[in-house]
Amino acid sequence: MKNLTLASALITGASSGIGLACARGLLANGVCVTGVSRSPANIEAESRFTHLACDLSNLELLSKALSGFPSSIGTLILNAGLGQFGGLEQFSHPQIQQLINTNLTSNLFLIKHYLPLMKRQGGGDMVIIGSESALAGGKTGSVYCATKFAMRGVAQSLRADTSNSNIRVHLINPGPVDTAFFEQLNFAPMEGQEFVLNSDDVAKAVIHVLQQPRHVVSEEVNLQPMKRSFKKNSVAKP
Repeated sequence: MKNLTLASALITGASSGIGLACARGLLANGVCVTGVSRSPANIEAESRFTHLACDLSNLELLSKALSGFPSSIGTLILNAGLGQFGGLEQFSHPQIQQLINTNLTSNLFLIKHYLPLMKRQGGGDMVIIGSESALAGGKTGSVYCATKFAMRGVAQSLRADTSNSNIRVHLINPGPVDTAFFEQLNFAPMEGQEFVLNSDDVAKAVIHVLQQPRHVVSEEVNLQPMKRSFKKNSVAKP
């Protein structure tokens, strides 16, 4: 891995899906990785990988846990997220709060924690894994889209705030990805590579933006499969 401020990264939601693919990709490029998730990542014994158990939706727990996070990293990858869809009136107050805590507020806590550290060390990279739902609101997506729109605004503001601190802020917005994200939803992409991205596709995009020269910032990268079509799933509603 070249052109990273430091050869170390912290990834949220690293136990599966995009986060796990990013962890494996960075490890393969010689980066030391700390993965944050509720359950351990399925990574074979690797001296350069450390797992930190933390439920990011529990903000009180996260606030206390931050003191035990690495004190210096080159790259912060904010990937952890929760997907729930339905009419707004179908959500309970705790469900709305959990979505906002996981998809938005926990990210703000982590950025607040690492931003001054990156400034003191002379730079770094922040990669926000957003969503196509940050680009346009969709049916039954009012709460989820709200959190993703908000993170897009965070990325844009951070980009302006950190341009003189050698801190790059990258936003990657994937379309449908073949992960466990859809298991509890009432819709899913059609089967077939042309209808869905896989986690490695997104991880490769992450590594690509990190490998760009320091004067190059990938402000926003939108990824989509070649075709778009969805099917219904029989699962519980929010």
